[in-house]
Amino acid sequence: MVITPPVLIGKRVLIVEDELLVALLIEDFLAELGCSILGPCGSVAKALDAARTETFDLAVLDVNLGGEKVYPVAEVLAERHIPFLFLSGYGDEAIPPGHSDWRVCAKPFKGNDLAIMMSAALEAH
Repeated sequence: MVITPPVLIGKRVLIVEDELLVALLIEDFLAELGCSILGPCGSVAKALDAARTETFDLAVLDVNLGGEKVYPVAEVLAERHIPFLFLSGYGDEAIPPGHSDWRVCAKPFKGNDLAIMMSAALEAH
C-alpha cells in the first residue's frame, strides 16, 4: 500500500515517457496519489513545448526518449524553477556531470519510492 504524501494531492504533474504502457502505469499511479496529469509527452520536442508553455507543479522525466536524452527539458524546468525527477534504469548514471542536485528514481520504480521522491522535490522548491 502506498502512503500518499499530502504535498502531492492536487498537484499537476507533467509525465515525459515514450513507452506507452509505462506512461499509463505512471499516470494511473499519480492519479491514485491525487495528482492531475499533463501528458504524457513521448518525445523531447513535445516535452520541450510543454516545459516552456504549460503550467504544472512537478515533472517526471524518462531519461531516454527514442534514443534522445531528455536533458534539454530538464534545463528548461530548472530555469523555470519547476521541480522534476528522472525515472531511469541507469540509476545515478542518468545524472549528467555538473548536475549532482538532480534526482533520479530507479526504474522499474516502487510506488512509495516515487511518491517520497516527488514530495521531496516539491518540498525542496
